[in-house]
Amino acid sequence: MTWTETHERTRIIREAIAAAASDMTGAVPWREEWSAYFDGPSGLVAALRARWERMCVAQLDCQASHDDVDETYARLRRSEAAVVKILETARDQAIGRVLPLTGATPLPQNVKRRIFALHGGPVLPTAEPRH
Repeated sequence: MTWTETHERTRIIREAIAAAASDMTGAVPWREEWSAYFDGPSGLVAALRARWERMCVAQLDCQASHDDVDETYARLRRSEAAVVKILETARDQAIGRVLPLTGATPLPQNVKRRIFALHGGPVLPTAEPRH
């Protein structure tokens, strides 16, 4: 995969997350032109799942107290609620409902982001939170 393709996939994932956040039904946002980068909606769901798992690995520290881990996991689920809803729907159904997107694709935005040094311990499973 080229550098340009990687950036385009990242842009598509951000657009899909923004569309999912405005819909919140768990439907997979999809544009036909994304087929060049993902093998259909199931490929996009796989990319969203990989992103979610990387976020959990990076931010959950199993050396922290149970309360801290639970709090961090709950915060992640809140901040990524649209993605979590898509993943839960896709887990419960074959792929879930597809939300066809129409109209112009938003232009990429130059967003400045803070870079955090993440220090963590071993990987925790991304199972449902304990109650």
